[in-house]
Amino acid sequence: MRRPFVFAAATLLAACLLWPGWVGAFQSEGTVRIGGMWPLSGPAAFFGKAAYGLASLAVDEINEAGGLVVEGKRVKLALHAQDEACNAEQGLAVVKRLATVDKVIFSLGPGCSSVAEPVFGTLQKKLGDASDSGLQLLFFTDIATKFGLAKLSPWVFRNTPDEPAMYDFVVKYLKEKHPDLKTVMVSYESDFAHSAATWNLAVKPALERHKHHQIVEVVDWRWLDNEFGAQVTRLRKANADVYFSLTHTPSTCPSMLELKRQRVKPKMVIGITSLAGTEVLQQCPDVAAGIIAPSNFAPITPRAKQVADKAWERYKADSNIHSVPAYENVHLMKGLIEKAAIKNTEDTLLADRRKLRDQLAKVGTFQGVVGKITMRPEDDPVKPRDVDKDMILVQIKAAKWDVFWAPEHLKRN
Repeated sequence: MRRPFVFAAATLLAACLLWPGWVGAFQSEGTVRIGGMWPLSGPAAFFGKAAYGLASLAVDEINEAGGLVVEGKRVKLALHAQDEACNAEQGLAVVKRLATVDKVIFSLGPGCSSVAEPVFGTLQKKLGDASDSGLQLLFFTDIATKFGLAKLSPWVFRNTPDEPAMYDFVVKYLKEKHPDLKTVMVSYESDFAHSAATWNLAVKPALERHKHHQIVEVVDWRWLDNEFGAQVTRLRKANADVYFSLTHTPSTCPSMLELKRQRVKPKMVIGITSLAGTEVLQQCPDVAAGIIAPSNFAPITPRAKQVADKAWERYKADSNIHSVPAYENVHLMKGLIEKAAIKNTEDTLLADRRKLRDQLAKVGTFQGVVGKITMRPEDDPVKPRDVDKDMILVQIKAAKWDVFWAPEHLKRN
C-alpha cells in the first residue's frame, strides 16, 4: 500500500508464457486448471492487475512447496487468466472461454460489478436442474463488491467487502465520536455499478438508519468524466461537515482538485472502499490527503507485511482490499481441491466443479492474511455465500495510507 504502483504488461505476459504447466491440463499432464477474469486493461486495470499478481503469488507458493495431491498424484496449479476489461460484453465472452476452452475447475473474479452481474446471470440458477442450461462454473470472487451479487447463482461465492456493514460502522462512528458533524454531502458515479450501489445500498441506508446526519446535497457524475465544476459548485454551496466521496480514483482526483480550487473544505472526507490502494497515492496524494476509507486490508500484522512485500517484489502487485482476497482464495481452494476427491479429468470436469463447490459451501471459518474470515451459509437470508471479516479504517497522510482505526485484537498481533 505504501509504494508507487507500476505494473508492466510484459511481466504478466512473461508469467503466462513461462508458467509451469501453462499448456498442461488435467491429471494426465499433472496440473489442475484454475481461472481468473479481471480488468487487465482499461481504466480499472490497476485493481485487476494487482489481483492477478496476488493470485499468481499464491500459485507460486503452492507449486514451489510441491503443489497439491489429487488422486494420489502430486500435481501443480495452472492459472488461466483472462481480461474482462470492465466491459460486460467482453466479460460474457471470457466466462464462456474459461468454462469451455480453458476448462478451469473454478475461477476468481470478475473485477468489475458491472461485469459480474451479467456473467453471474449466465450461471445455473438451481443446482442439479437438468432443465437449466446455465453454465456450471464455480466463481470465488475477490473484487466485484456490489451488494447481493452472490444471490444470482448458487455457483457464486465471494470474499469481498461487506459495504453495508462497513458504512454502517462509519456512520455510527461519526455519530458517537464526532457528534458535532451533522450535515453530509455526497458524490457518486452514476454509471459505475459499485459506486452507485455503495451510495444507494450502503451509505444512504446507514445515514437514514442512525438518524443523526442531515443529507444536504447529493451530486453525481460519470466514472471517466473530467469536468466537475457545476457539481462542485453545488457542494460548495451546501458547505456540509462531512463529504462522502464515493468515487474511484479516475474521478476522485480531478474532482478533489476542483474542490480545492473552489475552496470547499469539509471537516471530514470519507472515501469508497476501492480507494484504499496505491493508485490514488500515485495520482493525487496532495489533494486526497486526509481521506478516510474503510478497508479489510492494511499491512498491520507481520503476515500482512510479508505478503505485501513479497507480492511487490515478485510481481509489482499492490496489496489492497481487492487484491489480497485473490491470494486468500487460492490458498483456501488448494486445500478444498484436495478434500473434494476430484478425478481431475476432462470427462469429470462438471462433476469435479460440483464437488469443489459443495466443499466451499461448508467451509465455515478460514484464515485470511489479516484475520479470520467466515463464509456465510447458503441459507443466510441477507448475504448467502458472502463473508464476514475484520474491518479497518485507513487515512491518507503524507502520501501513504495510515491506520486510522483498527479492532483491538488486530492491534495486539
